[in-house]
Amino acid sequence: MQLRRIARSVFTVIGLVAGLLSPAMAQSVTLKIWMHEHPPRIAIDRAIVSEFEKANPDIKIQYDVLGAAEYSTKLLTAFASGSGPDVFNQTASLLAAYYSSRILAPVDYAALGYADEKDMLSKYTGGFAGIRFQGKLYGLPTEVSNYACYTNNAYWREVGLDPVKDFPKTWEEMPAIAEKLTKRDANGVPRRRGFDFNWPSAGAYWLTINSLMHQRGGNLIDEESYTATFNNPAGQRMMQFFVDLVNKHKLGGPQYTDSRTDFLGGNVATDCSFGIWGIPQMKDAKIDYTVRPLPRFADAASDNGFDAYGYYMMVNSRSPSATQKAAWKFVRYYTDQGARLFKGAGLYVPRPEVAALATDADSKIFFDELAKAKFSPRVVGYAQVVDLLMRGRDRMMQGGEPVASVLPGLEDDVNAVLKRERARAEAMRK
Repeated sequence: MQLRRIARSVFTVIGLVAGLLSPAMAQSVTLKIWMHEHPPRIAIDRAIVSEFEKANPDIKIQYDVLGAAEYSTKLLTAFASGSGPDVFNQTASLLAAYYSSRILAPVDYAALGYADEKDMLSKYTGGFAGIRFQGKLYGLPTEVSNYACYTNNAYWREVGLDPVKDFPKTWEEMPAIAEKLTKRDANGVPRRRGFDFNWPSAGAYWLTINSLMHQRGGNLIDEESYTATFNNPAGQRMMQFFVDLVNKHKLGGPQYTDSRTDFLGGNVATDCSFGIWGIPQMKDAKIDYTVRPLPRFADAASDNGFDAYGYYMMVNSRSPSATQKAAWKFVRYYTDQGARLFKGAGLYVPRPEVAALATDADSKIFFDELAKAKFSPRVVGYAQVVDLLMRGRDRMMQGGEPVASVLPGLEDDVNAVLKRERARAEAMRK
């Protein structure tokens, strides 16, 4: 009898303890988070993760950083195999594939701690156009940025030019200014380029051609009809300007080292492929610089500089419901750290408290241009499309083929890729 009473007491205690522990255990979640490598950001990320785990002991985080060159491929491969992360970061230009594959979970405002979309947007100054599909938002910005032009003031002044007063307002003025800044060898080959576009970089080229196409009043690719729309007068004039810069004025071209590297190395006097994050690089390279807005065409239909680009933190729609809610809670905590990301890694989260940290004249140019910026089209098969566009460009610039002869077939090739890759993305739906 005594033994039975003791046994009942023991089982009662065990039951009480189990009753206390099981809800917590049932609610325990492990989040798998993938981020692309950006060295200045990694230490900040790890600190944010540690703080979040301490504040939320029921949520554990497995944080992985993947090399920037392999990140996109590994991310899509992981999602295709069903093993993708719960939370991930990616650039706007690549998001169409994730959306078409139904990988993206719509924003859960309640899990974020916001009343609704309006409440959330009130905390930001913009930047959501890159993550909105069919009227819905699918993530929060961790960086929204744009390019502007940097001058090497020493080179400008040595030829009697003022980098502020003499900087060209129009593209039509650029060749003459660039020629004054160019140093050539005995054969006329530029040894120091006065200005050149960043031709070798796929990302920079995509932003460049879309931005100038927008200035012309057109779109390289129409997202609504999902078709290429550059074989028209606007596209032909834009591309002819590029070809003339290389072949008529002989100011540079795709055969040279990318302009960003050569600017930092002292071999280019003017570069327009740095963002606001380039300011610390100028200081490290000991370059006396000035930031200027991107020139416009004299008859531009749109007063825009470079297109904006954004990185967004998103949640995997295939993760369990409890995991998704924990994921959005982390996304809120992370994006609330915009000031730390800006000060420590140069990443601009478009919130008033972050903008307040940058009141200098150079930063103001970036912000003023960003207010006018559009987003480049988001397409499935982005890498293949850009590769086609760069090969078409080289046929015109280096192969000497006329613009009017290349663009029709190039547009057809791009449309074929868009159709094929969109179908592949839709086949990934489960």
